[in-house]
Amino acid sequence: MKLAQRSWLPFVTLALLALAATATSIGHDFTYDDRGVIFDNPRVQSMLHVPQLFRETYWPARYGGDGYRPIVMTLFTLQWCVTNGAPWLFHLGNIILAVATTLAVYWCATAILPVAGAWVAAALFAVHPVHVEVTGNIVGQSELIVALCLALAVGLYLRRRLTHSLTWRDTLSIGALFGIGLCSKEHAIVLPALLVAAEMTVLPAEGWRARARAMRPVLLVLTLLALVYLYVRGLVQQDLAGFLPYPIFRFLRMSPYDRIGTMMNEMPRIAQLLVFPMKLSADYSPNDVVIASGPALSQLPGFFICIGTVVLAVVLRRRSPVVSFGLLWVIISYLPVSNLLVPAGFVTAERTLFFPSIGVVLAAGAVAEHIRTHATPRRRRMALSALGLLLVAGLARSIDRMRVWKNNDAFFDQLMKDAPNGYRAHFLFARHVGYKSRLNQSEMEYRRAIRIFPYDAGMTLSIADSYTRAGLCGPAVALFEWTFGVEPELGEGRYEYVYCLAKLGRWKDAKREAVAGLQYVPPRDSRLMRAAIRESTVAIREGRK
Repeated sequence: MKLAQRSWLPFVTLALLALAATATSIGHDFTYDDRGVIFDNPRVQSMLHVPQLFRETYWPARYGGDGYRPIVMTLFTLQWCVTNGAPWLFHLGNIILAVATTLAVYWCATAILPVAGAWVAAALFAVHPVHVEVTGNIVGQSELIVALCLALAVGLYLRRRLTHSLTWRDTLSIGALFGIGLCSKEHAIVLPALLVAAEMTVLPAEGWRARARAMRPVLLVLTLLALVYLYVRGLVQQDLAGFLPYPIFRFLRMSPYDRIGTMMNEMPRIAQLLVFPMKLSADYSPNDVVIASGPALSQLPGFFICIGTVVLAVVLRRRSPVVSFGLLWVIISYLPVSNLLVPAGFVTAERTLFFPSIGVVLAAGAVAEHIRTHATPRRRRMALSALGLLLVAGLARSIDRMRVWKNNDAFFDQLMKDAPNGYRAHFLFARHVGYKSRLNQSEMEYRRAIRIFPYDAGMTLSIADSYTRAGLCGPAVALFEWTFGVEPELGEGRYEYVYCLAKLGRWKDAKREAVAGLQYVPPRDSRLMRAAIRESTVAIREGRK
């Protein structure tokens, strides 16, 4: 019996594939960002705090106070309170969301593809190895919720528009999914653009006036929700992006042209990660990332990839509308986090490819459907064999990669293997082993990180703080001086700098830096700085050493 004749079979097989790719995470711990956002964050450990989550940033203030994601924070709170913080429930939540998202991708794809092509798209999505950073890390629930909501919203819109039956109830349902997505992670903002892309490609040709009339209610609702979201988010965070720019953008004072050039260097890697990643890493930083300094030949492949994707999306608009829609999906969903418009908090991050990968698999499903209907029997058999090998390879790679997220020990050990040339890998590993009192190894890795890339003021400040807590004020002062030379207006660490200068008996320097630092320190340190000024004044008068 054919796949299409058993309506339940595609859903069951896809659910099993997604389950197989993610189920091994059930016994894992809180790993990497999970600890700062959930495990060490009292805000998500009491139901009494839930109303306050809608007035607070995603990250706690001590980690930068970035992001605004009240719904996913509320979900974390519920999961914490049910099991008193047991990580298995959080990972079970990821598994359930991963299965649900795979099924939502299939449901969305069946609106524009036959069952076989839609199944191929969703199956490739279920086993895609680049998804492991999302499905294996608890904080990936934000990405999962956005992908689930937007896949359902696009699927609903496509179905209703194809049958000319879009009602106000459908419009409000799409709006509700959009609102949940926005309050789970910022990049859900792309939904209106995805609907416009659908109108331009996979929906039947109509005059622009007819399209405008059909889309008007949905776009009005989505625009209103977006404005309300941006207003509320603006009360919590002042900056548009929501995150501090990545260190190379901040501390190297990179121009927009060099930032774009850096991303052109990265585009071949991003394309490869989206299609089938041979190498995965939780961090991409210099020297693994090539920083641009003006135009260079190394940027040409990335430039051709970007231009070629846009050209293909336009050229295939009528000849292969689903492929065109898939390519536009990739462009629209990746553009906000691409560093091409505004600097993001990373150069390349695998988690940001989770949602764009839906566009890739939609295009792959369309290609598979073309082969099924137009190729010779021999070529169909070859394509089916290739698909089977691809699914097995993807599933095996996903299962193998999932072990990296078991706990922090496994994570940081693998990070050093995945990114041996990246300065942040050495810095993060040094900090991890420092918590375990392996101080000699920690200092060695800190030194390596600084040698690779000394221009991350946040990193050198963190290392200086570690030296200060260890009582090593000599090397701490050298790093403080370097840090404030790179970022003169940085307030964090100013008091620790003054404290170390005083410990070394450099009272004049301590007083000078305390006076200068008063304009930069957070309010909680002002009193300490004034006390340091008074003590330094007395010490200078007494000639104290």
